[in-house]
Amino acid sequence: PSTISVLPAIAQALSGRAEIYLDGGVRSGADIVKARALGANAAAVGRATLYGVSAGGQLGADKALSILSEEFDRCLALMGLPSPRELTASCVRTPSSWGGDLGPATAPQRSAEAAEG
Repeated sequence: PSTISVLPAIAQALSGRAEIYLDGGVRSGADIVKARALGANAAAVGRATLYGVSAGGQLGADKALSILSEEFDRCLALMGLPSPRELTASCVRTPSSWGGDLGPATAPQRSAEAAEG
């Protein structure tokens, strides 16, 4: 199974008792958003930086990280979220083969804190 497909079950089993770092399958900022929404505290982006280094050395790696950051921010904005803290599993749709259907994605409800600030 893919790392993202087992992430919801791992996050549920750990219930916040440990941090979760997703390593594998991250190709875009949207992949990082999905990983965070499904319970990861962070996602490894080694492949993107490796491609960047291959293409342009340090500047290439910096550009790859910049692209991922821009994609991440754009994805949050398109979802109407001011911060990654607002991400929840209800923000993404997952197939039932990933250990239970989390149901359709729904518009996240902004916390009172986020709505005020």
